[in-house]
Amino acid sequence: PHLDVRRNGRKPTTDHAFQERHVVRNEQRLLAGLLRSAAGQHTAYLAAAVCAAGSAMLLPATLGTAVDAALAGSTASLVPLCGVLLLGTMAEAATELLEAGATGQGTAWLRHSLLHRILSFDLRRQHHFARGDLLSRLLQSTAETARLIPATVAAVVSVVTSLGGIAALLLIDVWTGLTFLLGVPSIWLIAAGLMRRTTALAEDYQRTHAELADRYLEAVQGIRTIRACGTTEREAARVLRPLVPLRASGERLWRMQRDAGWHLSLLAPLLHVCVMATAGYQVAAGRISSGELLAISGYLTLAFGVFRQVGVLAQFGQVRGSARRLHAVSADDRDPAAVVPIPPGDGTLRMRGVRVVIEGRAVLDGIDLTVPAGREVAIVGASGMGKSTLAAVAGGLLSPDAGMVELDGTDLAVAEPAQLRQVVGYAFERPVLLGRTVREAVGYADEEIDDAAIGAALRDSRADGFVARLPQGLDTPLGSLRVSGGELQRLGLARAFCRETRVLILDDATSSVDVATERQITRALATRSGTKLIVAHRTSTAARADLVVWLEDGRVAGFGPHRELLRKPGYAEAFGSAAPYDDTGHDPATATTGREART
Repeated sequence: PHLDVRRNGRKPTTDHAFQERHVVRNEQRLLAGLLRSAAGQHTAYLAAAVCAAGSAMLLPATLGTAVDAALAGSTASLVPLCGVLLLGTMAEAATELLEAGATGQGTAWLRHSLLHRILSFDLRRQHHFARGDLLSRLLQSTAETARLIPATVAAVVSVVTSLGGIAALLLIDVWTGLTFLLGVPSIWLIAAGLMRRTTALAEDYQRTHAELADRYLEAVQGIRTIRACGTTEREAARVLRPLVPLRASGERLWRMQRDAGWHLSLLAPLLHVCVMATAGYQVAAGRISSGELLAISGYLTLAFGVFRQVGVLAQFGQVRGSARRLHAVSADDRDPAAVVPIPPGDGTLRMRGVRVVIEGRAVLDGIDLTVPAGREVAIVGASGMGKSTLAAVAGGLLSPDAGMVELDGTDLAVAEPAQLRQVVGYAFERPVLLGRTVREAVGYADEEIDDAAIGAALRDSRADGFVARLPQGLDTPLGSLRVSGGELQRLGLARAFCRETRVLILDDATSSVDVATERQITRALATRSGTKLIVAHRTSTAARADLVVWLEDGRVAGFGPHRELLRKPGYAEAFGSAAPYDDTGHDPATATTGREART
């Protein structure tokens, strides 16, 4: 049964024909982009391939004419023969060079496009693919798919020259041509199953290769733990375990091609002998000349290109399997025409019926919430209640399974992605510094950040002190940077503070910062414009916020000022063992007078 679940406020289609058309459109878009990526190279390659095919078609006839002329005592036909040979040689060399160039440019374009798509994933789609799997698709599948255009041109040229060779055989001598045609049906019987099985085997091989790459990346990232636990041998065995199915998959692929090859190796020589025997009989009967016999031999070689279509189809199968793997990553179900710009606004966030399911569990369920513009809102709750998930949904890093998130009246599901990243800023619990130096890491953004803004951001995040003490200050290379967890978080905050945003989301971004420094950062944060969402574990953070969203079991259990929520049963327990003190150090639930509080 089909579930009527609305994703991002829209009902998904269950029309399989529509989905199939969508897949075809994405594949056509991929092919069109691949063609545009190296249009000049592909055009030149096609021209060179046509010249090579034309010279190959002319060569047997020209050679036969030259032989007949030489037997008659004339050498006039040698000049056209030399011209055809020279043209063919130059065209073949140009074809090889241009094919390599077109494949290289196509590979580069595919990798750039796929990497751009991977980096634009939301959190849900990121977890859909293992890191090693994405690496395999990015390196191996792109290289295979980039061979699509050269393989198509080569296949078309091969078919045309093969058919031309067969037609030439029939024109020179009908019986010789018919003898060859008797063996053609068996070729397609072999080729029909070959392409289908090659596609499946190529996908299986690359899937296993991706698993091997993913295990390797996991081992490299956990090398300190592996050495500390003394499990080097066991981990090496775990990483290399996919080699067994990988080898089996590769052997099946080669075995299939071998079986097809030996069938052809038996059929081709037998057919060749039969054709040449028929042609020899026609020469003996005086129906064709010696030069025509030589031309038949040349055209027979071209006609045998039909047999090479088996290998071409096998190559197509591998390319098709790789293209499917790329399509699974690059497919985008959004309609580009539906993307809308975010209008000017003050940063009002609204959530309607937001539901997020992760690994079969509803992390958020039925969230209805309006965050007023310009307010500082803390998100609190026990561990696993969905605080970080709510922060990710609020800023468009994660698309909800149902419901809608709006920023100033615009649905984030259709908001222009680049503009959304400009109006929403983030700081994370474990920030990753990107760039070459501390300056580049703090100013890391899609627009140029000047030194004045970087300096102000460092002061607001209280990172200016320890950055000034670094050996080279802001120009210290990240590779030599050694900072504590709290200092790393302050650099992440500085990156978020570098530019003014309509909404600023701090996902537990001060958890490793001491209380005194956090209070200074909070005061600086209060002077910044825009709406602030802060995932908080400390009661002091919640007490200083304008409003608090209290999450319990993925639902909003309370929304309001900290002092009011303290009157609700269970709210204080949301902070764990921390006492629910306010920013004065008092317990707002019991402190009614200064003397009682001191007592």
